[in-house]
Amino acid sequence: MELDPTRAKWTQIANEIERRIDAGVYPEGSKLPGILALCSEFSVAQVTARKALADLRNRGLIRTENGIGSFVAEKP
Repeated sequence: MELDPTRAKWTQIANEIERRIDAGVYPEGSKLPGILALCSEFSVAQVTARKALADLRNRGLIRTENGIGSFVAEKP
């Protein structure tokens, strides 16, 4: 996926991960790619990838376990 330079990169990454969750690419409970993998895939800095994950976490779409990784949140 190529990022649009006129929009914030972290929002585009968060939207793409959300799209993948909705499409079932990342099913409930599955582990998301790590920060370094996201940085490589989207050609962004770690702070940008972390901000995208923080946005998804704040919206309740993912959960993060320190030292383990981020996972797709289970739907209630």
